[in-house]
Amino acid sequence: MSCDCDCHKLDTLSELKRCEARHKAKDRKIKELKKKVQIGTLVGVAIAAIFGKEALDSITEWLSSAQDFGSTSSDLFSVFPSPGVLPLFATAFLLTGVKRRR
Repeated sequence: MSCDCDCHKLDTLSELKRCEARHKAKDRKIKELKKKVQIGTLVGVAIAAIFGKEALDSITEWLSSAQDFGSTSSDLFSVFPSPGVLPLFATAFLLTGVKRRR
């Protein structure tokens, strides 16, 4: 049964106000969480850039020293890579990804 009396209108309006208040609270919480995610992402990118740069510098330094060693004693190197280089090849394979048909 629905009627148009004032008591039912007031109940409906109070329910509407409570719903709007809950909605506003949820919107504030979502905005706070989005801000935290953005800050976390920026911090993560900065840390990754710093450590990535250091790792890249150490890898290039190691490769240049290996190349210098190879140029001075080319008879010591065989055709097969050393076991220490295999993780580097595996990392390169993982970074390139596997191509799959769709």
